[in-house]
Order: sequence, then C-alpha cells, then structure tokens
Amino acid sequence: MPERNKWHTSLLYFLSNNDSLLYMKKLNPFVLLMAVLISMAACNKEEVTELPAPPTASFDIQTTGDPNRVLLIDQTPGAFLHKWDLGNGEEADSSVVEAYYPFKGTYTVTLQSFNAGGFGTASKQVTIDQDDPDACSGNIALLTSCSTKTWVLEPIAGALIVGPDENFSTVWWQNSLADVTVRSCMFNDEYTFGLDGTFEYDNKGDFWADTDNSGNVTPPDLGVAPGCQPSTAWPPQYSAWNSNIHSFVVNATELTLNGEGVFLALYKVANGMEVTTPQSSITYQIKELTESRLVVLINFGPGFWQFTFIPK
Repeated sequence: MPERNKWHTSLLYFLSNNDSLLYMKKLNPFVLLMAVLISMAACNKEEVTELPAPPTASFDIQTTGDPNRVLLIDQTPGAFLHKWDLGNGEEADSSVVEAYYPFKGTYTVTLQSFNAGGFGTASKQVTIDQDDPDACSGNIALLTSCSTKTWVLEPIAGALIVGPDENFSTVWWQNSLADVTVRSCMFNDEYTFGLDGTFEYDNKGDFWADTDNSGNVTPPDLGVAPGCQPSTAWPPQYSAWNSNIHSFVVNATELTLNGEGVFLALYKVANGMEVTTPQSSITYQIKELTESRLVVLINFGPGFWQFTFIPK
C-alpha cells in the first residue's frame, strides 16, 4: 500500500474511533478543523496528490486616525484561518483586525495563519505613545476609579464560597464570620488596580497556607502548617505568590491577571484546576462590579469558587 494511503487509512480510523472522538472534542477548534480538511483532501486522490507546506506567516501593521488603534492585516499567502493574540488580553480571528490599545506601552502581537498544510506563526510589536483620554469608562472606571483603587476581601461570612455550580445551589464550603479573624492574613490582603493596567498584590507581611481536600497543606512541600504564616515563610520555589506588581485586563465580563504568581484571594485556585505551582495568567468571570462591590467567579474544574471584595 502506498505510504500516503496508509497514513490516510490510519487517520480515518482515528476519526471514526469513539475514544478518538472524545479526545478531539478537547482539541482547539482550529486543530480539529485542520484534521477534517486534511482527511477530506486525502479522500480525493484525483484532485490532491500531496498537501502544501505550512505557510510562512506574515502581517502588516497600519496606523489609523486614532493613536490608540491600529489595523492588523494578515498577508500570509493562501491562509484561510487567522488566529490573533493582540497582546492586550484580546483575541481575534479575521484576516483584518482593528486593535484597540487604551494605554501607552509596547504590546506583542502574535498571528497564527493556517492553510491545508498546517500553520505558521509571526510576532511583531505595537508601540502606543499615549493613553486614550476617553479610556476610563465602564468596568475599568469602576475597578480603578480612573486612577488607582485598592480592594480587600469583604469581612463577612461567605466572602469565599465554593460549590459544584456557579449558582451555589449546593455549597461545599464557605467562610464563617469567625473565619474573618482566623484567616485575618487573607482578609488584610490588598489588591490594587491602576488605570495604566498595573495590578499590585500586597499580602501585608503574611499569608494563609491553605489545604487540599484531605486537609494537608498545599503545596505538600510548603514546609509550614496550615494557617496564617509570615510572608518570609514562602519557599523560594513559591516566592512568586508573595507580594508583587503585575498587570491586568478587564472587559465587560472578565478580569484577567497577568504575571508570574498572580491570584485573587486563594493562590491555589486557577482556571480548570487547583494548582501547586504559581500561574502566569488567571481569568475570573465578573459576576458583579459596582463602585462598592466586586464579585468574581472562577471555574476550577470540579466546581466554582466565588470571591467578594469591597474597596479598602
């Protein structure tokens, strides 16, 4: 059997296998579409003899009349799918994108361009010379007060709550009013958001060493007992969870923190899992944001955590 036919037969078996289909449901939709297109191309022996080489991705950056907006144009020959990371927490999937950067700075834009043979990647930097004077509105205004604003966990029962669904029809655990004192090293933590996109975490010299589902301190090599500990007790491998300055992006529905060791309220809670290593980015769903209250949700895999904050 010709080598290509062997490959095609294997691919068709993979696509028809139930376990394979379950696996493919977890794939990036771009990867899944590529697999289907490759299979279709292989089926037509008369029209397709071989797949093209993956593309060499390229794109152009053009200015607009707005100093905080640029046009990003995919110039990759033969590309039919486009996946952009705009470097500002936003993504796009068209061949021409108008990207908005409300604050001055340098942003790295990354493009993945797809053809029938695969994909290529290209990156460039966009430099914005000034802040948009009209940028402070909506959630960023509420979060930062158009300058800087510091938030703390609300000192009430249920400021931290976890359950199997985001409506908390069943509650696995929530802090009690007494926990506000017991976990004082959590409730004194400060989270400061700046209009320039900076996010500062200040643990005020101590931290809460949390536990796993078995009641053991997590991570298991933390080297301290569960409970309030001085910030100097963080081992070097976990020092990123200590006080630090990071960055954030907020939109109408989500708050994303970026930078090694970022978190809100509980260091172990990340997207899709409870972790034992510092994360470089975490996204929270905004459930409520007003001038006097911030409530965020995060799906950590088996369920949801909810954290409630008030201005300091």
